[in-house]
Amino acid sequence: MNIDFKKYCIKENATIKETMKLIDENVIGAAIVVEDGLKVKGLITDGDIRRALINGKNINESIKGIYNKNYKYVNKFESKKRAKEIMLKYKIRHLPVLDEEGVLTDLYFLDDLISYKEKDNYVFILAGGRGTRLKPLTEKTPKPMLNVGDKPILRTIIEQFKEYGFKNFIISLNYMGDVIEDYFKDGKQFDVNIDYVWEPKKLGTAGSIKLAKEKLNKPFIVINGDILTGIDFDDFLNDHMENNNDITVGSRNYEMTIPYGVISTNGKSIKSIEEKPTYSFYISSGVYALNPNIIDYIPDNVLYNMTDLIKDAIQDNLKAGIYHIKEYWADIGQITDYKKANDDVNKYF
Repeated sequence: MNIDFKKYCIKENATIKETMKLIDENVIGAAIVVEDGLKVKGLITDGDIRRALINGKNINESIKGIYNKNYKYVNKFESKKRAKEIMLKYKIRHLPVLDEEGVLTDLYFLDDLISYKEKDNYVFILAGGRGTRLKPLTEKTPKPMLNVGDKPILRTIIEQFKEYGFKNFIISLNYMGDVIEDYFKDGKQFDVNIDYVWEPKKLGTAGSIKLAKEKLNKPFIVINGDILTGIDFDDFLNDHMENNNDITVGSRNYEMTIPYGVISTNGKSIKSIEEKPTYSFYISSGVYALNPNIIDYIPDNVLYNMTDLIKDAIQDNLKAGIYHIKEYWADIGQITDYKKANDDVNKYF
């Protein structure tokens, strides 16, 4: 959601009268007090103003000293589920979202988070990998069933989608798939519907989608079964459809610093040199939205990855787009990732 912060933000040297006018216009009953660069200093409500006026303040005085510096907020990596819990607990209807420097990046409204329309669109979860890089943890447990926090990561994924109104799931199985099917069964105990497809052999990150073609007759989401993220899946699917994409890739900004001086040359001549430069890339996050027509590009019963599908779609002039993931995201592919996810899950979810 693109927020016009001018409607909700005010400087601390503003007068009470100016703040009253802003609060009246933004109809949320409050204003966020900021410095230059949208660094948040506090929050002022219409109740704070009423109390100040009762105590003898003049409407032409500044709000400095009457706004609340002990305010509720979430950081940008915390999930919307966590934000909703805070708003319900403290009976507030809006919540600032801040980055690590305390800069305002978003504003959540309770009405937007309280409920999502139930969807018929499927979520296709890739859960057949062997988790080789996570051995010995995956010798007796399939990777999606490893606990992150107090429950399997796959259960967390399903519960997150359910928060956004998704109820229909297809799980692609291979390695120790019976463990997953025995745990979730048909999904009824989790108040969702779960079907399964079994890979007869390793089919890659896109190949098994073809096995569910008959059910996938609406835009659907594909996600790796080892992803922990706070992405708004409702917004993700809506963005895919509103942009008329055939395939949308959830993308994450990734920075890499080269620990050496990097030389640019022309033959044997040095054109320039840069000390320890940082390069920025967009990486695929393992979360995708697809239209049903894209399934026709997937060959039968052969190894075929999502990167292959994207390349083939682009080559055929289909519309492929990206969705920027600004929320928390972790790919639990290695032991260090798994340990970090367990540290993060209670912090952000």
